[in-house]
Formats: sequence, C-alpha cells, structure tokens
Amino acid sequence: MKLCVALILSSAALAQNAEVGSRACAGCHVEIFKKYQSTSMARSAGRVGQSDFRESFDAAAFTDPNSGAHYRITPDYQLAFSRAATEGQRQLNWYIGSGHVGRSYLFSVGEFLFQAPVSYYSDLAKWDVSPGYQRKRSIELTRGVETACLQCHTSRIQALPGSTNRFAATPFLEGGVSCERCHGAGRTHIAQMTAKVRTASKGIVNPAKLDAHRRDSVCAQCHLTGAARVARAGQTRYRPGDLLSNSVAVFVWAGATNSAADATSHYEKLDQSKCKQASGDKLWCATCHDPHGTTTATAYRQACLSCHTTKPCTANAGNDCVSCHMPAGKQKSVDHLAYTDHSIARRPGVIHAAPTERLLTSFWKNPIDERDLALGYAVVAPTEPTVRPRALQLLEKAAAQAPNDVPILVQLAQFYDRLGREEAAMELCERILKLDAAQTGAAVNLGIYRMKRGRPAEAIALWEAALQRNPALTGARVNLAVAHYRAGNSAAAEAAILKALDYEPDLETAQRLLTEIRGLRR
Repeated sequence: MKLCVALILSSAALAQNAEVGSRACAGCHVEIFKKYQSTSMARSAGRVGQSDFRESFDAAAFTDPNSGAHYRITPDYQLAFSRAATEGQRQLNWYIGSGHVGRSYLFSVGEFLFQAPVSYYSDLAKWDVSPGYQRKRSIELTRGVETACLQCHTSRIQALPGSTNRFAATPFLEGGVSCERCHGAGRTHIAQMTAKVRTASKGIVNPAKLDAHRRDSVCAQCHLTGAARVARAGQTRYRPGDLLSNSVAVFVWAGATNSAADATSHYEKLDQSKCKQASGDKLWCATCHDPHGTTTATAYRQACLSCHTTKPCTANAGNDCVSCHMPAGKQKSVDHLAYTDHSIARRPGVIHAAPTERLLTSFWKNPIDERDLALGYAVVAPTEPTVRPRALQLLEKAAAQAPNDVPILVQLAQFYDRLGREEAAMELCERILKLDAAQTGAAVNLGIYRMKRGRPAEAIALWEAALQRNPALTGARVNLAVAHYRAGNSAAAEAAILKALDYEPDLETAQRLLTEIRGLRR
C-alpha cells in the first residue's frame, strides 16, 4: 500500500477546457513560438519515432547484471525481454525526454500506461535499465505512470477517471511543456485579445512581471523537489500567477547544503548558492536561462559578469565560468546521468559536515503546518529509519485533529501495518474506503485482513474492486488466486494467476502458484 503525496497537478476538467494548446499562441507570437520549439522543454515527450532526435540501435541489446534479465530494443521500438524461463515483448509507444540527456519510454496495456524498464542514455549512445530499476532482481513491467509523472514533460493530459494510470488512447495532446504551463490557460486571453473592446486584463500571465515569489513559483512547479513534497489539504492545483507554496509544501533537510543533485533540484540548489543569497530576488532562473530558447555558453558568462567584475580567469583558458563553478556531477539516483550543479560553488567538490540530526524544515521559510510536516516525514521515513518515531507521532496527532484526512490516514495505516498493529490498521482502512473508494492500497490491505480473519468472500470482493481500478496489482491477483484455490475453485484461481502473469510475466510467486495449481488438478 503506497501513497504518492507529491503534488498532483491534474488536468482537471475546468483547466482542460480553458487550455487551447501552444499552437494557438503561434498566430500572434510567431518568432517566440518558433524559437521555443527548438528547446528541450518543448520536445520533452511524444510518440516514439516521431521526433528529430533519433536513438542509436547499435547497442540496443544488453543484460542487466543484477537481475540477469536480457533486453533487446528494435528500431521499431519493440522491447523483447527474457530471464530464465520467462520471455515476452512490449511495444514502446511514447517517450519522455528530449534526448539531450536521454529518454525513458512508456507502453500501454489496454487503457493503462506503464513505464518500461529500459531507457536510452544519449552521452553513451546506449540502452540500459531505467532509473529506479538498477537493483531489481526480476523484470518489472507494472510501474504505473501517474498524471503527476507526466505533468512536467507533457501538456493537456487526458487522464481517465477511476485509476491513477488510466488514460485515453493518446495520453497527452501536447508532447512538451506548453506555453500555458508558464503563462496560464489561454482561452480567456485569446477571447479578450480578439474582442472588439478589450479589457484592462489580458487574461494571461507574464512571469517576469510578477512579484518574486509568484515569478519563481512558475519554475519551481517542476524544478523543485526537496526531500519531500506534499499536496496541501483543501488547496486547488497550482496555476501560473499563484503562489506554489499555497498548493504544495516542500520540505528540505535542515542544514543540508551539500546534498547530491537530483534531476529536479535546480531551484533548491540555486537557493543554497552564495550568489542567490547575495543577490536576493534579482537572481532567478531567467537571469541565466532564456525561457523561450537555448542559452549559449557566452550568454551564461555574460550573466555572471552582470554581477562579477571582469578579470582574467587563471583556471580556465576559455573563461567558461560554468565549467568550473557549475560542473556536471553524477545525479544521486540515476546511473549514467549528470546534472549541472546550481549551487554555484566557489570551490566545487568541497564537502561540508552534514548535520548529526535529520530534521525537516520548510523550503519556503514560512510557518510549518504540522499536518504537512507529518506527511513530509512519512515520505522520507522508508529510507530514513531515525525519523520514523517522529513521523508516527505526527501522523497520530494529525489523525486525531482531522479524522477524515485521507492522506494522513493512508500513511498512518501503513505505519500500523509495518508495526504489526493489524487491528488499528484494519480500522483505518475501513475508514479510508468509506471516505474514498478509489484508495486501492487500502482495499488490498483490508482484503488481506479480512482473509486472515476467515472472511474470504469479503476479501475477494475487495480485491476484485481494487483490480477494476488498477488491473496490474499483481499482488492482489495472487491473493485472489489463493482465495479461490482455498475455496475449491481451481479454475478461477488459475485464471487469476494467468492474468497476473499477463502483466508481470517474471513474477516468481505467480509462476510457482500456477505450477502448484496445475499439478494438483491433474
């Protein structure tokens, strides 16, 4: 049972109706539109084989040393996989990433979208396992792609109700970061600018003319990760011109200034820099980056010289400020990739002593809501054992104060389950499902508790309901098969296992159970 408490910037119906797509901007903003189309942001997603960038297939077959799985990708984007007695194929449908650094890939099973376990790494011109798959012991094919995962790479997402990873046949209408992601929905703007009588408001946002916090929020919506990022209770989705801090709480480790870079930590690292601290609101992303084009090395240097006096550089014959003070370093969670260090260190590579106590603090420097802090600690707790007691304490306090707060209840139920407090976890799962029937994790866990207590019919109903919302919950399918098998319905048990293996052919638990069922049926 897993909860993603990252900010989910969903394509809500109201926002979807107000968005018109970037091509609607091209009529009036011709040069800006053409210039922007050459950027990585504008080309950050699309249908495979339909972009200027083309992967090399010279090194498109490899074996993952951790799992022993063998992968092969053909020029028509067929992914073939095998491990031991398991083999199969998936057709890669969509790519994520402009190709400047690399690309990941998505495939569909019915209306459900999943991440492929292989990615392309441009610097090496080779294929390898995707980020997050490096230490897998089997071939994993059921990592669902949620709206929040697509939001910073695609626009006008066509998510379907009833599941976290169910989309229309075309999951997004625009393959890239649209004009409206930074400037706001354009329908009202077009109506006002084409009306015979124009109003004072243009119905659109120019980030450069906003106050610093609102201006920077436009970039931070995708370029700020923090240690934990939590959707605030009762708040609407972020829209350009709003304060991002009203929609999402971002927590960072107190005193941490030398943490490894992440793919979306640019904003956080810049905030740590002495340049930002000395310049204040004067320095922001667009000081160095052209938001509508590709910035050259010369332009980066000129940005540095706008504050620093010109003098010969003794360390770099080319006077390239970035190569020395913003070097590309290894990204902390992804092999083969490096990202520019935006902390602009005077002496990069110098390691500072880390704080002895792990404490989360608000990135925004505003008062911390204890409910948000509880979820922040819950997010980091799986990899930070020392904070787990504090996370549990804060979750219990938040649940007592807001007994209908579903994200709090989901996280608390997970803690109770791990602690072996099944009665308490079961009560929470029952409450969660009354508040939100779409919480499939709670349904799956409640089914397990029901099964343990001799109530198989209720367990089966819960698992079947969860599988309607997410058919790739292979753990639930295995549980369902066991329940049917124990009830004497071996045909239903075998059907459940075969369906699980359709989604996850390398699932050893399902393979063993299928062998057992078929052996006993002979």
